[in-house]
Amino acid sequence: MNPARTTRLLAIAASLFLGLLFGVLGTIVHQISVSVFGVFDLPVGLIVALPALALLLVGLRMSAPTRFAALAAAIGSICMVALLALPSPGGSVLIPDSALGLAWLIGSTLVAVVVLAWPRIKPREPQQPAVPTTRPDAVDLKLG
Repeated sequence: MNPARTTRLLAIAASLFLGLLFGVLGTIVHQISVSVFGVFDLPVGLIVALPALALLLVGLRMSAPTRFAALAAAIGSICMVALLALPSPGGSVLIPDSALGLAWLIGSTLVAVVVLAWPRIKPREPQQPAVPTTRPDAVDLKLG
């Protein structure tokens, strides 16, 4: 097998694993909240989990020449979130029917779709000077 192809397949497999891992960890921590002076609860888990998933996908999108690595990670995270949203045989759920649960379900999917659909922006070319510094028909006269 071609070494470049093997490297690409390993990168995609690693990206899939990272997506699965981020899906599991995000599902576990998305419900963590901290009470702020007893006034309201700050959803720290969701505030950490969604940007972490976004940073993973954006990093894969920027570092890889194609979208396959980011696509593999997105598929892994979405599949894991969907799998963990189902009730277990004992009846317990990791993603309850609450505002935080819905925010994690919809937010993680939305982050994946936006990162994958975002167009690749090419770097700007250096601008050419408006007036050429030398004329093509000029003669170079050196004195001395």
